[in-house]
Amino acid sequence: STPKKICQVIIEFLKDAIDDAAVDPRNIKAIGIGVPGIVSHDGNILESPNIPLAGFPFVKAFQKTFKTRIFVGNDVNLGLLGEKWKGVCRNSKNIISLFLGTGIGGAIVLNGELYIGEHGAGAELGHVTLNMNGPKCTCGNKGCLEAHAGRWAIERDIHHAIRSGKKTVITESFKGGLKRIKSKMLSKALSKKDRVVTHIITQAVVALGHGCISFNHMFNPEMIVLGGGVMEACGGFILPIIRKIVHADPFFKKLPPCKIVESQLGDDAVILGAVAMCKSKGQG
Repeated sequence: STPKKICQVIIEFLKDAIDDAAVDPRNIKAIGIGVPGIVSHDGNILESPNIPLAGFPFVKAFQKTFKTRIFVGNDVNLGLLGEKWKGVCRNSKNIISLFLGTGIGGAIVLNGELYIGEHGAGAELGHVTLNMNGPKCTCGNKGCLEAHAGRWAIERDIHHAIRSGKKTVITESFKGGLKRIKSKMLSKALSKKDRVVTHIITQAVVALGHGCISFNHMFNPEMIVLGGGVMEACGGFILPIIRKIVHADPFFKKLPPCKIVESQLGDDAVILGAVAMCKSKGQG
């Protein structure tokens, strides 16, 4: 799909939501939008590896339709803002967030303030290199955390295992060939103790755990918040492994342990974060 078509779909969805809520559009003070990618300080989408949005005049398109202030932010940054405002880390000042969806998004709050860097790309934690000779990532680099532990990487490895002849309950959901493997399918396979899926997800979670050790070394946060669709579906399996890995780190053994927690707000985190962004930027 093209950026224009994607934008139009979102606009039509928003129109329907406004109609359903019986809200007078003239009373809307601002609209906040979260997108998966690098967003500059002025709301321009600079890079979006998984959805073709980069370079499209998003803000102008929405302002033309809704005649109000439009604010755009990275979806994971907004998710962390939501958790900090109304969720699991509302009383914390130094936080790392990782959202495990199709890929792995990252967000950072330092001393109570969202950190986005010079050009808006300051928390692309899913694209930190774990292995310079590792698998190709959607961003064009090799060995990114996302290329080892993102859902698309887990799906890649499961498809490879199936093609090589390994048996898994995942194939029961396929009719007529290999298809997209959703998070709920992964959860179902884990509950059935599927050996192939359990092994592949364990490898991914171990990689994620070591990524968390690095983030702990870099930022010394009070907590690391894990969210996204994969966590919602498989958090009971993932969380204990990551906690064990991070808390076994010999370098920080004399420091108070970093809390490893699951997102409290789920899908509402990004929505609430968008509201928080509008409230903050709308004051200017």
